Amino acid sequence: MSTEEFKVTQTTGEAAGQQEASSPPPEKKKSRSRPVKVYLTVLFFVALLLLVMSFFMQQRSHQALTDLNESLSSQESLMDLQMEKQKLELKTGKLEKERDEAQSKLDQKEKEAQALEWLRQIEDATRKSYSRARELVEQFHESGLEEALPDESVVEGGSSPKETYWSIYSYLF
Repeated sequence: MSTEEFKVTQTTGEAAGQQEASSPPPEKKKSRSRPVKVYLTVLFFVALLLLVMSFFMQQRSHQALTDLNESLSSQESLMDLQMEKQKLELKTGKLEKERDEAQSKLDQKEKEAQALEWLRQIEDATRKSYSRARELVEQFHESGLEEALPDESVVEGGSSPKETYWSIYSYLF
């Protein structure tokens, strides 16, 4: 080889060496693509984490809505029960009023029965003993049952128990 050829070869070799030195080695190309891969992997995991968080937040929201619906449902049930309670209280009030009226009528009928029994005893005593009949009339008058005697006769055309009592009273006094 001649010196010129050697110089050319050397120059081309140096140029090629410089070219190799100026161009990055293939390992450096991998190191540039590696951060991109890491960045993409991190982004993928962040996106996955956001999806998982979104799923759990949606589940939590769904549970809250379910609880709210149950609460509303129980409130509606409570309102229905309160309305039913008010209806029952009104009905109870009516029934108590009817019971009181029935009790009043029963008391009146009991007083009427007592007054009629007094009248029967007075009539019987009038037939037997004038003084005994007078005592019974005075006791009957003190008992206050005179007003309980019926104004109407159960027998058509007959005198009422009240009229009978007053005729006996006028006879004795």
